[in-house]
Amino acid sequence: MNHLRFGALLMMRGRRLGIYLSHRVVLTIPKPGPIRAAALKDFQPAQVFACQGIAVPFFEALVTATTTQKHFASSLEMVKHLLSLPEEFYLNDLIAYLKRRYGAELEEFSIPVPQNHPTPSEKETMDTNEIIDEFNAKYNEARTQYTGKRPNILVCGYTGSGKSSLAKAILGDVVPDHAIGDGRPQTMGYDCYENELIRIWDSRGLENGQAEEEFTAQTRQFVRERQSDPNVDNHIHLVWYTIQGSGARVTDCDLNLIRNIFNPEHVIVVITKADITRSTQQETMRNILLEAGVPAEHILFTSDADSGATGCQALMELSHRMLPEAYRDAFLEAQRIDLEARRQAILAKRGKAKAIVATAVTAAAGAGAIPIPLSDAAVLIPIQITMIASLAGLYGLRKEAVKQSALPFVAKLVGVFASSSLLKLIPGLGSAVNAAVAATLTGAMGRFVRGNFEETALAKLEGRPTPNLVFDVELFKKFYLEYQQRQNQDKE
Repeated sequence: MNHLRFGALLMMRGRRLGIYLSHRVVLTIPKPGPIRAAALKDFQPAQVFACQGIAVPFFEALVTATTTQKHFASSLEMVKHLLSLPEEFYLNDLIAYLKRRYGAELEEFSIPVPQNHPTPSEKETMDTNEIIDEFNAKYNEARTQYTGKRPNILVCGYTGSGKSSLAKAILGDVVPDHAIGDGRPQTMGYDCYENELIRIWDSRGLENGQAEEEFTAQTRQFVRERQSDPNVDNHIHLVWYTIQGSGARVTDCDLNLIRNIFNPEHVIVVITKADITRSTQQETMRNILLEAGVPAEHILFTSDADSGATGCQALMELSHRMLPEAYRDAFLEAQRIDLEARRQAILAKRGKAKAIVATAVTAAAGAGAIPIPLSDAAVLIPIQITMIASLAGLYGLRKEAVKQSALPFVAKLVGVFASSSLLKLIPGLGSAVNAAVAATLTGAMGRFVRGNFEETALAKLEGRPTPNLVFDVELFKKFYLEYQQRQNQDKE
C-alpha cells in the first residue's frame, strides 16, 4: 500500500503509533515524553490506517500534535489526545473506532522505490496532477468550513407580486433577468436559481382565476417534500412571502399559507411596491397581518431596485438574523445590498487567515526537525497546498478563480521545489532545509498568498480588476527576506 497521505496514522514496530509527515519523517514519542519528529526508517515495517487502499489523513490531529507541549505515557495516549478520544480507550477500541467512522483498515505499506526513472518533465506532470487533486479536495473542505452552508430561500406569492424582482434586488445575478415578468407567470412549478452561496426557489405564482385550494395544495406538497428530506441542508430555511402593496389586499389564501403551510417562525411577509402604495393601504394590510398573528418585526415594506430598493436593507438584515446560524455567512456573502458589511466581513477574515498560516508554519517546522535534503524538499508541498487551499476557501475564491490563478500558482510551486529553484529562492541555503528555513519559507508563502486572496476578494466586491497570483522568484525572495527579518525581530 503506497498511497500515503500527509497526516496519515501509522502503527509501527512494537504497536507504536505515529503521524506520517513524509517518507523521511513521522511524529511520535520516544517513550514517555513529548511528541517529536523521528525518522520513519527507524520504524519499518509499519502499517497505515487506510480505506480502499488510500491512507486516511488526520490533518487536524497533526496540527494539534505540532503545537502541544503535553507529555504522554505512550503513543496510544498521544493519539487519544490528538483525536479527542476518551481516556478509557484501548488500542483495539481505536482500531474498531477508525474502522467504524472512516472505514479504515490496517494495511501494510512500504516506501516506494520507482522501477523506471521518468524524465523530469514526466515526473513533474505526474506529481502536479496528484497535487492539484489534493488541492481541490482541500479547497472544497475549506469552502464548506469557512463559508458555511448554502441556505435555501423560498420566494412565494401571487403572480405579479414582485417575487423575482425582489430576489434579484437582494441577491443580484443569481436570479436571471428572464425570471422577471410584467405580471405574467414565469414558471410552471418551482424554478430553482442557485450559485455556490445560495439557492432560491421561486414558486409558481397564484394567478387570478386559479383555484386557491389547488395553489395551496401544490405549495403544501412542495414544502413537505423539501422538509422531509433527511439532509437538513436541502430544507427550506427561510420564506419570503410577497404581497403586492398596490393591490391593498391580504387574502385568506395568503394567511393560510403564512400560518399553516410554512413555519411562521421562518416567514418574512414582504409587502412589495411600497413606492406606489398609499400609507392608509399599508396600515390596513399591516393590521390584518398583525391580527392573524404575524409578528410586527416580520412585516416589511419594500420596492424593487428600479424604484430605489426601499426596505431591501432591512429585509437583508432580518433574513440574516432569522436564518439558522450555519447558513448566515454564505447569505451575507451572497447578498448585494450592503457592500460595506461584506467588505468588513472580508477584512475580518485576517485573524483566521493568520491562524491558517501559523498552523502550516508549525507543521513545516515539525517536518524540518530532521533537516530535509534538497532532493526531498517536496515533502513540504502538502503542508503548503493545504494552507493555500484553506486560504482560497476562506476568502471565497470561486471555482473559476481557483482554476485561473490558484491552480497555475500551485503547479508553479511544485516546479520551484526542484533543488536549483530553491537555491535561487533562498540564498545561502546549503544542502538541506532545516526547521527554521521550512517554517520561514511556509510563512512567507502564506503571507504572500493571503495578501493576494484578500485583495482579490475586495477587488471583486468593488468591481475592480483582480490581481494576478503569479509565482515570481524575485518578488517571493523579497517576501521571504522580509518575513525572516520580522521573525528575527520578534525573537529579540
